[in-house]
Amino acid sequence: MIQVTEHAAERAVPAWTARIRADEKLLEVRGLTKRYGPGCSSCHQPETGEWHSSRCPRCGTIWACRSLDFHLYPGEILGVVGESGSGKSTMVKCLYFDEEATSGEMTLSVCPGDGNLLQASSQRKRYVRNHLMGMVYQNPYLGLRMNFSSSGNVAEKLFAASQFHVGRVRRRAAELLERVEIPLARMDEPPARFSGGMQQRVQISRALANDPPILLLDEVTTGLDLSVQARVLDLIRSIRRELGVAMIVVSHDLGVIRMLADRTMVMRHGAIVEHGLTDQILEDPQHPYTQLLVHSLL
Repeated sequence: MIQVTEHAAERAVPAWTARIRADEKLLEVRGLTKRYGPGCSSCHQPETGEWHSSRCPRCGTIWACRSLDFHLYPGEILGVVGESGSGKSTMVKCLYFDEEATSGEMTLSVCPGDGNLLQASSQRKRYVRNHLMGMVYQNPYLGLRMNFSSSGNVAEKLFAASQFHVGRVRRRAAELLERVEIPLARMDEPPARFSGGMQQRVQISRALANDPPILLLDEVTTGLDLSVQARVLDLIRSIRRELGVAMIVVSHDLGVIRMLADRTMVMRHGAIVEHGLTDQILEDPQHPYTQLLVHSLL
């Protein structure tokens, strides 16, 4: 079993920390739109601002995300809540370039001068994915190679960022897996042998491999037992506290959002219907749909 001698506190400070102030927006998104279909005059310019479905009844186009505007500060957790089909997962997939946005703008303050990253080259998008963002999927099979070792999954992310020294890569993988409470005796086992909660924790260790300033977490506790959920949520809070990583947490569970998020966006039919401080959203919801969600939690 490998011995871990390099601790998180001894690691070099990530380069991005020198390029951002605490009061400066780390991520800014304007007009993010993702549609499946050409659209028509009826759905491009609806008569009312309130959408009753994400699917246009005239042409059948699905508007998964429609003109989303939001931002994220360093070290902040932004919660995104809504029912299934509201566009939450599509939004984070567009941010991580798993899906190509139809239109909109995304800027990162740690990428000065790059302009709209949604229109950047494939090479630049790969850089953002490999160095500046980490993604944890609801389904671990989307985020892990199940037949690779757990350490190999972390190493793959490091290799993508041009870190090829085998000894350092292996030490870093061991450090990260130990942080998420994966026994080092099992670091060379494939995630296919692990429980759902352990698979999610391997995903988190992989996402943290290159010290990104932003983590995207998509329904990471869905389908887990309550005790396992609690351990994963505690891990997420400790990562924010110790590493200062900003996060976008997507969930349909308001209990998860209450526990984690500083601010919350409520989505319905691909649009943001309410946005504010989490305590404010949960204690005094203004939109009828948010009121319905909050009352269903009580």
